[in-house]
Amino acid sequence: MKIHLIEPLNHFVKLQDNIWESGSWKLDEEKAKALVGGEIFFHKKRLEPSFYGGTILGYRVNQEEDNQGEVIFKLQYSPAFRNVLTDKSGWKKNVKIL
Repeated sequence: MKIHLIEPLNHFVKLQDNIWESGSWKLDEEKAKALVGGEIFFHKKRLEPSFYGGTILGYRVNQEEDNQGEVIFKLQYSPAFRNVLTDKSGWKKNVKIL
């Protein structure tokens, strides 16, 4: 599976070399679980190519008050996930799952 996300603010946290956590997303935990092992792409806007991405290694549910219950993805970055376009159909708010 693949997920495309709109991420205008670069909310990424480096965990170790090439391993990062994304910002948090309003996403059903079952969908997050199904995405593990899949591909994740981050875009500034829907019709712009991705600027970042990688392979989803796992996820956790955010416990912080402001974003409690949202999903945070753990990913391994790869340059191959940059400059990837997706068409304009299938977006729901800031998320597109294929």
